Amino acid sequence: MKVFSDGLGKRRIDMAGAVLALAVLTLAAPLSPAWSQQARQNGSGAASLPPALQAAFSAGNSQQIATAIATLSGGNPTVAASLSASLLSTAEATLATDPMRALQAAAAAVQAVRAAAVATAAPQQTESVLTQAARIFVSPAAQRVAPELTASVAAAAISVAVSTGNPTLVANVSANAMRVAESVLSVNPAAAVQIASQAMQAVGSSVVQQSSPQQVMAVATSAARIIINPEAQRGSPQAVGAIAGMVATVVSNPVVYQSAPAAAIQAMSNSYAAAQSTVVASVAPSASREVAQSIADAGKSNVLSQVNPNNPSEMNRILNNSVPVTASSMQTDRQTGTQTPQVTNPSNDTSTIFANASPS
Repeated sequence: MKVFSDGLGKRRIDMAGAVLALAVLTLAAPLSPAWSQQARQNGSGAASLPPALQAAFSAGNSQQIATAIATLSGGNPTVAASLSASLLSTAEATLATDPMRALQAAAAAVQAVRAAAVATAAPQQTESVLTQAARIFVSPAAQRVAPELTASVAAAAISVAVSTGNPTLVANVSANAMRVAESVLSVNPAAAVQIASQAMQAVGSSVVQQSSPQQVMAVATSAARIIINPEAQRGSPQAVGAIAGMVATVVSNPVVYQSAPAAAIQAMSNSYAAAQSTVVASVAPSASREVAQSIADAGKSNVLSQVNPNNPSEMNRILNNSVPVTASSMQTDRQTGTQTPQVTNPSNDTSTIFANASPS
């Protein structure tokens, strides 16, 4: 990555690459699992990283970081997870001053723990990686400097969280990923819809809903705000119809509904309006019927009526299109008030993560 255009700057980058190559050759032997304990004793930060990984992080290239983690771990999933967790402790410390480098590290770390063997062998370290990565990708500074990479890391993090089988982690990561989705909605609605679809599928499990109803409600209401956006409907009508159905089903679950009845009602109203839109109805005609059925069933629920005595009348108001919809208001950078730059093709696919992470 050419950071400086002058000759001196170029020599610095070349030197970083040389240091990385030398470090990888020197430390190619796999690290023992005891490395993670040693790293904790040394404390978090750059000093705890092996030289090869530190060199890759300094170079600011996620592919080099991933290579260093793979080489140093030698196929040991516990070591790979420990390296990734320590890397993100270092990355978080640089987030305020160098968000791009922090994001590059997050992309590599999330990729490293995507393997099923890693999540199985090192669940605590995997959870730590995802939690730290989420703190990085929700940062307005990170979203501003590298929106493509931010969206890709958020989507990949949801995928890894689901693979862990930890329902609380799934809910938390999905809720944070939806903050990224709403932030890019105004400039790339297709990206927002893609993340919303993935997040809603992740929290569709009854186990996740039972464990973290408030976070699930946050995911659903955020998704409902996204799908009411006309550009989102035009760009991804089939996905919008599917999301509308998922939202209505999830928020009408009593355990989720009771966490925020007013939010549930608004989410169902948005979902019904989205499913009824001309562009969505033309490609997914069953969506409005499915959403309407979920709303009608919710209106007949004695459990929901015990939580909210006005529930039956509210459900009728939705079906009569009498509840105003609420669109997303999280479409600008929270610190500067400027729009987040365009995001393209956020995906949890390995090649897409690294393609988006490649410095330019």
